[in-house]
Amino acid sequence: MAEIALVLAGASALMQYQAGKEAKLAYESKAKFTELEGRVEGVKAKEQGNEALKNARKALASVTATARAGGLEPNIGTPVDFGTFNILKPAFQDFATAKDNALFIKMQTKAQAEDFRRAGREAKAQGVANALGTLSAGIMQYQSIGGPGADTSKTTRSTTNTMYSNDAYSGSSSPTRFKGYYT
Repeated sequence: MAEIALVLAGASALMQYQAGKEAKLAYESKAKFTELEGRVEGVKAKEQGNEALKNARKALASVTATARAGGLEPNIGTPVDFGTFNILKPAFQDFATAKDNALFIKMQTKAQAEDFRRAGREAKAQGVANALGTLSAGIMQYQSIGGPGADTSKTTRSTTNTMYSNDAYSGSSSPTRFKGYYT
């Protein structure tokens, strides 16, 4: 009966270890997926910035064409001011914002992925700790039910203080003072 309890404790410990290992794999998978998602979102943010610049180029072309059609020189005066303050400045701000967003997305997803990896390492460590606890509890139960106890026959030691004698250890003449502890 005691052997069955020990075998069951070993099987339970193995399952707890495997559960911790599987949890780590699941967290690593989440981390990889999060990083991939972050890359996709970062590319989308960069595309938004490029789209802002493309729209600004179209708007500037429209201002230039309208100025020429109206008989104005598009490179001096009001058309330049209008293009600079109402088209280029907001477009560059949108581009910079999109670039910053891409960087923030990258940093955020990297942090989330590292959190998942850390959680995976902790889950595996918890599985190992649970397995060791289950094994030790099983061994203690095995001994309490009637399994073999601790073997104390080999723990007797000499009580003679032979710390400084040269002949204390099987006739050896080595001058070490610690020979008496092993006789």
